[in-house]
Amino acid sequence: MKLSQIFLLSLAVGAVSARAQAPAPEEAPRKKRAPVVADAPHQVVQSNSLVRVNATSQSFSLHLPWQKESPSGRRGLGVVLAGNRVLVTGQMVADATYIELELPDKGQKIPAKVVAVDYEANLALLESAPSEKQKAFFAGLKPMAVDTSTHIDDKVDILQTGRVGELIKSELKIGKVLTRQYNVEGSGFLVYEANNIVRSEANSFTLPVVKGGKLVGLLLSYDSKNQVTTILPAPIIEHFLKDFADGSYEGFPSLGMELQSTLDEQFREFLGLKPDAPGVLISMVMKGGSAEKAGMKKGDILVAINGFAIDSRGDYKDPQFGPLSSSHLVRGRAYVGDKVEIKVIREGKEVTLNGQLTRRKPDDYLVLPYLFDKGPRYVLMGGLLFQELSRPYLDAFGEERRGGAILRLAHIASHPDQFEEEGRKKLVFLSLVLPTPSAQGYDKLGGQVVNKVNGMAIKDLNDLAEAFKNAKDNMHVIELNEFPHILYLDTFSAERDNMRLLGGAYRIGSLKRLE
Repeated sequence: MKLSQIFLLSLAVGAVSARAQAPAPEEAPRKKRAPVVADAPHQVVQSNSLVRVNATSQSFSLHLPWQKESPSGRRGLGVVLAGNRVLVTGQMVADATYIELELPDKGQKIPAKVVAVDYEANLALLESAPSEKQKAFFAGLKPMAVDTSTHIDDKVDILQTGRVGELIKSELKIGKVLTRQYNVEGSGFLVYEANNIVRSEANSFTLPVVKGGKLVGLLLSYDSKNQVTTILPAPIIEHFLKDFADGSYEGFPSLGMELQSTLDEQFREFLGLKPDAPGVLISMVMKGGSAEKAGMKKGDILVAINGFAIDSRGDYKDPQFGPLSSSHLVRGRAYVGDKVEIKVIREGKEVTLNGQLTRRKPDDYLVLPYLFDKGPRYVLMGGLLFQELSRPYLDAFGEERRGGAILRLAHIASHPDQFEEEGRKKLVFLSLVLPTPSAQGYDKLGGQVVNKVNGMAIKDLNDLAEAFKNAKDNMHVIELNEFPHILYLDTFSAERDNMRLLGGAYRIGSLKRLE
């Protein structure tokens, strides 16, 4: 084992759709948590607690951001909840252009829309517009309750429906409970792992997992080779539903720090920790996060959160699941606005820190952690394409294709401190050079970070668009972070090329997207 093993403790991106944004936590008092809307009497699960969900999705191209990719279809099973709402995974509705609900046995269909989505927690809530057709559709459906009491060794069923609506069950046994990333990089949530064969059906994009007639999770993934199923568990679903119960969704909080394990004896001796003493080293504290606001510092030894002792692996003893990552204390057991008590050892003395849990929205990050339901922001000038760096843009290249400029951008995305200290809101870079007369000779310069344009510091694409309005001596001067450091564009030639690009071979409908 290496001397240090890095754990990410809730580097939450607050992955919350604009359809359910909340005010900054420090400006809003903690609200009372309403009961889960899914509560219902105990019942035997029937197919009338499930509906098929059909979605058509179409995402934007990451490298040619004015274009869209080819549309694709998704099918899954949604869980009927109280209030004629349907629960599915966030992946099911990502970039959706049309969503409909379908009765498995009758084939009757009705349009639906997303009323709440959290892509980091990978959950979404759907509903249809009130109408006589909607009433008739839900008349024979029964809401399913949420059960958070699952333990290791419990038997659960994954539900599917056959071609004519018949209910198909695959029995599994819960073998592990741990934390793991769902659909968005850098966030750890609770998961169940179960073992057995899961039958494959056509509507398997989203599947419910039940025990005793109640919902205990949603299928995240299935490894057919090893017969291991990963399940998004009921405690996370319950958190999502309770948060949205009053119509104001705030998302999952985070501490915003990185932990380094203290398993190595020599490392513990260096830190001054006794052999049997708990605690992990805080190796990074995120600027503006809950931990920093509470007074936590890099180099502190974290020993407890809200009364739960933290061991040398960064785990605590959960009363329901046993040893579990301490990230669940924040991301699964607490809400935005809750008070948090943190105990650390600082310079050999125990210090108690008190704060309030917050979250960072995706747009608060220098590098966007994900991009769903909207196109990448861009500005096109004279054949030079400028974008704001995002994780999806980098991921589109794959690890094996990350070389040269892309490798530099990936390094910046992992170590953004310098650029954040400069006051940048987003990292604007030259992503592509189209073959135009004014861009001649610049064709190999993709991947360069932009510092200034026409003397104006560029903190985001809005600054870039504004800077291009202020050329001096009929020349745009673009200052880059790397060689050749300065580019020149003749303003007349650039505008002429802009007009030629609109509606041309590249199917460019607009020279910029800033919304």
